[in-house]
Amino acid sequence: MSENEDRTVNRRRLLRRAGTVAAGVAGTAVVGATVAAPAQAAPGDPVVQGGDNVAGSSTTSLSINSAGPTLALGNTRITEEGDWRLSGPALQLKPSGDFLNDNSPVGSVGVDQFGNFQVISTPGYVDYVQTTGNSNSIVPITPQRLVDTRTAAGRTRIVNASSTTLDSSGRLRERQTIHLDLSDYVFIGDALFGNLTVTTTAAAGFVQVYPHGVTRPANFSSINYLTNQTLSNSFMTGIGYDFDYISVYTMRATHIIIDIVAFVVGVGSVNPAILPYSASAKSGGAEATVDRAAKRAARAKQSTPSWK
Repeated sequence: MSENEDRTVNRRRLLRRAGTVAAGVAGTAVVGATVAAPAQAAPGDPVVQGGDNVAGSSTTSLSINSAGPTLALGNTRITEEGDWRLSGPALQLKPSGDFLNDNSPVGSVGVDQFGNFQVISTPGYVDYVQTTGNSNSIVPITPQRLVDTRTAAGRTRIVNASSTTLDSSGRLRERQTIHLDLSDYVFIGDALFGNLTVTTTAAAGFVQVYPHGVTRPANFSSINYLTNQTLSNSFMTGIGYDFDYISVYTMRATHIIIDIVAFVVGVGSVNPAILPYSASAKSGGAEATVDRAAKRAARAKQSTPSWK
């Protein structure tokens, strides 16, 4: 592996762990000047800056009659770490317990001892807040042709194309595996949805599509075919951990065509050029993500679902 490839792997691993790292930071005590024991502040007493404040069982409320926020917190400390600019936390919710008490009022937010955010959104029920550390999102795209072994142009994303893996016509050889590069479309992808087509099959067999970097699973198939058959099937597969590759194995020689329609991402991102509202996907100009979000927010205020 080259130095650049090794750096890419390390960078990807760091980002993959972003959710876990964030949870760990949330549970770390803030380092500051040594202070005395917590002040036993009675209701009506001021908050003591630079020290712990204990209000017993009393709740402190803030309210404002203004268009601005009730509370604004900021941290201007920025540290440089390689290419990264790291900011200090503006707010820390200290982890405590296994679950937020379900008798808490609606709108209550807490962090459990494992770093998961929890919220009371319905009286008597605890919900988990979705983050890139504990959940993924499905991102539909304008359909893209990832590979078509029938043409030289369609084989450009095969990272291990050779006379060993492909025959003179470009067909995937019997009992061979090719690896497909998805980096034109996604950065740190978790999974993808697509459609697999086989054609000009040499004999009855099957094709397997699976995550790059894992041992090929033995007992599954993405599609089964007969001799000289053209057949399609939809599939979903995970994406390699270290690189945005998937692997394709065939039992018998065949041409393959793969079209992709959506990605699953957590900390990763999808190339905005292939999103349904990009310039390449519509007759007009590109619509910025922020503009699209603003339009949807406005629509949500102006109407209600038909089922309500």
